[in-house]
Formats: sequence, C-alpha cells, structure tokens
Amino acid sequence: MSKRQLKLFGSQMEIYTHLEKMFHPEAGLNTVLLTGKSGAGKSTVVQEFLREFGVSIHGYTTVRHRSVSRQEVAFQHIYLPESATPPALTIEYPNHLPDLEYFLRRVKDSVVFDRAAFLKLADYMSPQQVYRSKTPELMLWDELGGEELLIDHLFETVKYWLDLNEKPAQIIVWKKQFRKSKLRLAHLTAEEEDILELRRQEILSHTSIHIHDLDCEEVEI
Repeated sequence: MSKRQLKLFGSQMEIYTHLEKMFHPEAGLNTVLLTGKSGAGKSTVVQEFLREFGVSIHGYTTVRHRSVSRQEVAFQHIYLPESATPPALTIEYPNHLPDLEYFLRRVKDSVVFDRAAFLKLADYMSPQQVYRSKTPELMLWDELGGEELLIDHLFETVKYWLDLNEKPAQIIVWKKQFRKSKLRLAHLTAEEEDILELRRQEILSHTSIHIHDLDCEEVEI
C-alpha cells in the first residue's frame, strides 16, 4: 500500500488494492476495467496508482478542458509515456479554450467529434508501437466505451489485446452510458447505435476482463 496518505473513496481504495495485485502473477488479474458514473474517481485512482508505483507504461489518459462558464468543453488525449502524466485531469479557463488537438469539443449545443484522433490512437495502441522498444509493464486505456468504438481499427485493436494471453497488464477506464451521455450520441443512426451497443457488450463480457464499479463513499487511506 502507498506510503502517502491518499484521500480516496471506499471503492477507490478497493480498486487501488486490485491494481497492486495486477503485478503479482498468482493473483490472476491481468485486465481490469474500471467503471462508474462521471465524477466517481475512476481516472483519479489510476493516476494515484501510477504516481505511487512508477510502472513502465504505454497508453493514454484523457484531460477535460472547459471554460468557467461551462459553455465550452473539450477533451484531449495525452499519450503516455511520450508526454508526462498531467498534473490535473480537468483544466478550467476564464474565457475560451486554447487551440489544442481535441477529439471532442462542445461549444454550447454544437458538438464536434474527431474520428481521425481515434485512428491515430489505434495506431499508437497497436502491438507494433507497444513493442517497438522495451515491453511496458502496463497498458492504460483512459477512457473507452463511447462513439470511438464505432471505428473498426480502434475496436479491433482493443479486441486484439483482450484476446491475447501473454500481454502487459491492462487498465481500461470505461464510460457508463447514462441518459446525458446517450443524448450526446443522438446524431448516430439506429444501425450505429446497435453496433455500438454490441461492441460495448462484447468488451464487457470478455472472459479476460475483471470489472470493478466505483461508488462514492469517502475514506482516508
């Protein structure tokens, strides 16, 4: 357990322990999927784990950028270890957002989703890129489960790693589909909605995955 006193929710503390066990072969934990409602602390507990244990990593995390007025919100992939782990997962600005490479940006009621960003992400998470130098101890997918799963290249890359027996430990931070998030997908056709749901269920039901859902009961560890 961490030597620092970390303020985590009760379920976060449990997840933290599971993440530690991933690196003990006898535990049988190789792929952990963390889910929970927005604000439950999924990414937070992963970031605390990475800061404490310093395992070698290949993957990405997601940073949210928003204006103080909340009229503008955008999301950006941070590639690890090419970039440093961000000090904060949400960054606020007094006025407009800076011009960065966002994969999703919402200004008032207008939403722009950049599928090309996920093609780039699929390439980055491919075995060719992961194994191009020293094999990492951990692969991080933070986050996954939304419209990006409609991109065949990305979905096939995720499936490749799930199906593989000998692989680095995997952490997947998973999006739950609540009413608000489903409204963001209102532009999808009925066929696309069906494909997305089938692909979500295929991942969630995969035999290699250990699913952990977070609650919001605070406790100090």
